[in-house]
Amino acid sequence: MSAAPSVRATRWVIAGGGTGGHVTPALALGQAARAAGEPCLFVGARRGLETRLVPEAGFELVALDARPLVGRSPRERAAALAALAASTLAAARALRAFRADFVISVGGYAAAPAALAALLLRRPYAVLEANARPGAANRLVARRARRIFVEFEAAGRALTGRAADPRVVATGLPLRRELLAAFAGGTPARSPAPPFRLFVCGGSQGAKQVNDALLAVLPRLDPARFEVVHQTGESDRERVAAAYAAAGVRATVVAFERDMASRYRAADLVISRAGAMTLAELALAGRPALLVPLTHTGGGEQLENARERERAGAALVLDPARDAGEALFEALEKLLADPARLAAMAAAAARLARPDAAERILAACRALLGPDGAEARA
Repeated sequence: MSAAPSVRATRWVIAGGGTGGHVTPALALGQAARAAGEPCLFVGARRGLETRLVPEAGFELVALDARPLVGRSPRERAAALAALAASTLAAARALRAFRADFVISVGGYAAAPAALAALLLRRPYAVLEANARPGAANRLVARRARRIFVEFEAAGRALTGRAADPRVVATGLPLRRELLAAFAGGTPARSPAPPFRLFVCGGSQGAKQVNDALLAVLPRLDPARFEVVHQTGESDRERVAAAYAAAGVRATVVAFERDMASRYRAADLVISRAGAMTLAELALAGRPALLVPLTHTGGGEQLENARERERAGAALVLDPARDAGEALFEALEKLLADPARLAAMAAAAARLARPDAAERILAACRALLGPDGAEARA
């Protein structure tokens, strides 16, 4: 009786980066691959956060001279296209040397060269799109992707031009393992009640627009009805702390919050930007949100993300066309007067959580490979 054939460990390349919204899910995928005993190489850009975060996490990084194309002058676009060609060849050399089996593009400047290199070497690749409105790199390479993994189903339609495409899988976004562990026991059971607990965060650096909007409404709110934890960013911490003290509001003001899980767990309502990673974390935590999407940079993806969460019943979105302070005041008055609605929003958010996203993505890609690591052909 012959022995069953051994299954070779898949050799992964995770490509892309630039911002935390790209690097964080990339690292989560790498952690899941490492937990499965599978080698993982990262391909990123020389100017992105990955140059620091990937080596810190113990992974090898190949940094390319990848540059943005969108919104650039003709001269800059020409230079970016030349860099794209050179970076694609460099990525192909790295994939060949690593003996890559599968490439996953997470978006960002360096994602396109690695995906194009996979095409040159006849390696399968997949796309992971975090936002409801896809980024330029993933739009460029999605047509030939074997799988398209999304947080928002609208992204799949935008990338394929079809209402239904068998390549699109709504897996959600891979999240940090420490955050997954913090919520492994389920979402918090606290029922919203006065004094309501607000957690305000504008991303790791804070957000001055969010800070200003909160400070504008403080004199109009009853300080006995709520208490606040506010992540401001280092440059705004003292100003915001002084404003809370002057208004008589109980507030913990921090420049940067390391224990996001505890803050989410304690909050009755989170006021935040609408980056895809933030929304995935809010779903994992099962927290209702009042979203202030960033609209003046990027391609409007945060507003699209926010609207998707609002349609799902998990969030309320501030109208970017209105004065932020006035819109925030009306929204807070509405939500704090209706604890049942906050509870319903929390339940809706929890239904969107996908804590197994990283494992599902890797499993779906492995299914396209044979036991020897070669691409399975139909």
